[in-house]
Amino acid sequence: MRLRFTLLLGVLLLGACDLSVPNGLFGCGQAADCPSGYYCWGSDSRCYDSKEPECAPRSCEEIIADFASLGIPIECGALPDGCEGSIECGACPQDEICGANGQNFICGCEENSCATFAGGAECGVIPTRCGGGEQALFCGTCLGIQICVDNRCICPVGADCGEGCGDRCGPQEVCVEGECCEPIYPCSDNECSPPGGFPDGCGGVAQCAPCRDGEDCVLSNALVFECLGDCTCEAQGVECGNATICGSPTLCGTCQDNGFEDGFRCQSGRCVCADQFESNDQVKDATVLCGPGVGSGCMQDVWGVEVQATLHDSQDLDYYEARVLDAPTPLIAHVTAGSGDRLLFLTYLCPDGKVGLDKCSGWEEEIDGIRYCISDWEPIVVERRCESGSTGDPGSAVGTVRVIVAANQFNGTCDPYDLQVLATYQLELPGDF
Repeated sequence: MRLRFTLLLGVLLLGACDLSVPNGLFGCGQAADCPSGYYCWGSDSRCYDSKEPECAPRSCEEIIADFASLGIPIECGALPDGCEGSIECGACPQDEICGANGQNFICGCEENSCATFAGGAECGVIPTRCGGGEQALFCGTCLGIQICVDNRCICPVGADCGEGCGDRCGPQEVCVEGECCEPIYPCSDNECSPPGGFPDGCGGVAQCAPCRDGEDCVLSNALVFECLGDCTCEAQGVECGNATICGSPTLCGTCQDNGFEDGFRCQSGRCVCADQFESNDQVKDATVLCGPGVGSGCMQDVWGVEVQATLHDSQDLDYYEARVLDAPTPLIAHVTAGSGDRLLFLTYLCPDGKVGLDKCSGWEEEIDGIRYCISDWEPIVVERRCESGSTGDPGSAVGTVRVIVAANQFNGTCDPYDLQVLATYQLELPGDF
């Protein structure tokens, strides 16, 4: 306030001396802020003794140069002209637009999208416009029975019902693939229904009332299902499969359906252990998994075999052997599946018959004079090493891998397992083991 008073006093003194006020001396926001006879210019908010000249709009070249000095490229678009207006600068080549894909003031190709293509694509694929790695864009699939035609989801010709296609079915009908279908309920002819029910003719299942008082639903000679007493698979001692009971063919189910564990198979109406290697319970009867003339792929540095078998009881031992190319590659054995804990034994016999067991990931024991590497759950990894001169002709000498699977904790009368044995190039015992 004191400064303004001082300036005004100076103006009065200058007036007394018949001197003019210098242009631009006073700042202003409106005309009333300037001395008499002076005008407030909007360009710099200062007082001048003449009216402000009209604003001269800036050219595109000037505006683009200003933006370029700030590192902003300008190719096209409406730009401020410095006089509260705008000026159109530049034009894009054919097939390009200004500001394509969100790049303001830059010419580019506007890519198709599902939302913009032909008013909005609901399904199928649409072409791309701007090249690149993708040749088409996927816009989804239609719901229910609708089909995609020209990127629009429509109901197929003749459809009476279904999602997006209305519902013109009667009160007793159901919709099946766009057509109304009246289910068939066969319980008027059948007293009961078999396991799984009756097909209702419309893709569903019809269930009749269950039998009572210990009776079972069986297919009678009249080819209808009836409730009959004492005509059960269990009463007839049939554990599985198909049987003729009470004069009628009867489905007795699978071993697993009737409470048997995995590893059982149906044989003549009885559930027995499913084991193709049932006789390999002694070393002399060991199952040869691979080797010259047996299996394939073991006469090389790296190989692998897999077998499914079953332990029958807590004393069962399963012996396996593989005749393999003698090589210094490590051996791995692993047992999975089933419900019980198992012991896994692994050893290697050099071509001269001596044990070639070097490093062992488990603990070691001798069985019948043969040293084995043993694990009670984890996979076994061993390194094999034979004495110099014991391998015979390199590249053709054959050694023997021997594996024993035994029950550590037996949880049933039939315990299936998967055995994997392989050789690997890995020189050290894997850290996971």
